[in-house]
Amino acid sequence: MHQDGRFVYFNAVAVRWLGARTAHELIGHAVSRFVHARSIPHLLAKTATLRRPGDVSAAARATVVRLDGSELDVDAVSVLTTWQGAAAYQLIFRDLTEHRATHDTLAHQAALVDHASDAMISITRTGMVTSWNPAAERIYRRPAHRALALPIDVAVGAPVDVHAIAEAGGVVHSTHYAMDGSVRTMRVSATEFDNGYVLLCSDETALRRAARNLRTVVNTLQEGVVVIDRNGWLLTINPSARRILGLGEHEIEHGDRLRDLPVYDSDGVLLSAEERPVPKTFATGLPVIGRVFGVDRPDGRRVWVSMSCQLLHPDSHDHSPVLASFTDITSQRAATEALAHQAAHDVLTGLPNRAHLLETVNALQRDAGMLTAVMFIDLDDLKTVNDTFGHDVGDTVIQACADRLRGAVRRHDIVGRFAGDEFVALLTGELANGALERSVDRIHRVLTEPIDIPGGTLQLGASIGVIRTDRKDERDAATLLRDADAAMYAAKASGRRASIFSGSFPMQN
Repeated sequence: MHQDGRFVYFNAVAVRWLGARTAHELIGHAVSRFVHARSIPHLLAKTATLRRPGDVSAAARATVVRLDGSELDVDAVSVLTTWQGAAAYQLIFRDLTEHRATHDTLAHQAALVDHASDAMISITRTGMVTSWNPAAERIYRRPAHRALALPIDVAVGAPVDVHAIAEAGGVVHSTHYAMDGSVRTMRVSATEFDNGYVLLCSDETALRRAARNLRTVVNTLQEGVVVIDRNGWLLTINPSARRILGLGEHEIEHGDRLRDLPVYDSDGVLLSAEERPVPKTFATGLPVIGRVFGVDRPDGRRVWVSMSCQLLHPDSHDHSPVLASFTDITSQRAATEALAHQAAHDVLTGLPNRAHLLETVNALQRDAGMLTAVMFIDLDDLKTVNDTFGHDVGDTVIQACADRLRGAVRRHDIVGRFAGDEFVALLTGELANGALERSVDRIHRVLTEPIDIPGGTLQLGASIGVIRTDRKDERDAATLLRDADAAMYAAKASGRRASIFSGSFPMQN
């Protein structure tokens, strides 16, 4: 109640709405304290029409300001009355907050229906269409005014047993026909209400077409593609993956476990189950990109693949399957290995060549003193053989000597062709007392054995320079070979088929 522009009375509800503890906190304040300035002109206009006590104004929208400064939207009605014998006005407020929230919710729902991408169709219990949203117009090429009051079967171009859909769980997939005759692959759900049903029809035509196109693309890829879940079940495998892995068309199917084929790293080392690319991606969630692995097929053949693995759904790490794609690089790897072998080996003998020997010496020296001796071996009189019998016979002699050298050293020792008639033997590991001398004697013996040539036999010998080394030796490969070469020349100068030992051994003849 307000009189002469000031409040004189508040009931308990008004006290609570305005955020006060008692009416005494509110009485005496000007109307403008609790009614927003923008609302006062409307209220004054309404009260100006009141002439006699008991007259009631029309409702007016107003904003009430609480003690804490927050605002409350209300409908306000003014009543002309008296207070303590003088004219006064009673204000009756109705809170619009809940009403507005309901209105906003309904407006939001209506907007969702109008802007939904799925057809939302209401029908009566007898199957007559009562509502048809814009998405239904677009999907079925049928405007609302030509769908309303039609049987649902006619509106969507196909029989729809709404009761059966609702009874079966509410979702079916079916083929509908638009008004222009075009085919629609639809996912239809139905919800029952008191006066009928609401159908939600999702157009999966494009999705199904895209899925078919994707399957076609995946099936025609030369790259193998598999999708595997966390339990090892196969979700997808394309023909190229079957071909690369040597899996028959009916040997493994969707829903089977992918066979546990042995997997190797790029160096040919067998990987444990945890180290393999697919389990590793499951465990870490991190992709494996372009790594080289070897796989033993069921037929025993090993293929080499360049593989990438990643989670199919990275945002759902704990539930995502893994997509693995791989390309068969077996032939490329074989070609690369052949080229690498040719670059590191002598064409005539197949032994490691000079560059490879130098690299091997340095590697053995770095590897905790694995190298224990270097032999530099020079064939005697090979020039005479070439000059007398020709280079073809000379090549035969070199090949025979190379084969004999291979057999004269231990399994873990290395023999290479340094140049022309010069060979190098690298002895590794422990050498027992006298083992080095026995090895040198063995090489002398095999190289002096007769060699068959067209029309007869030849007997050659060799001069050998020997350098002993150990883990404390700081000489590099070039220095060790140069020292062994010098020892060989000393042996040659001392007489044919001689040996000179250098290093920790005294000079011997």
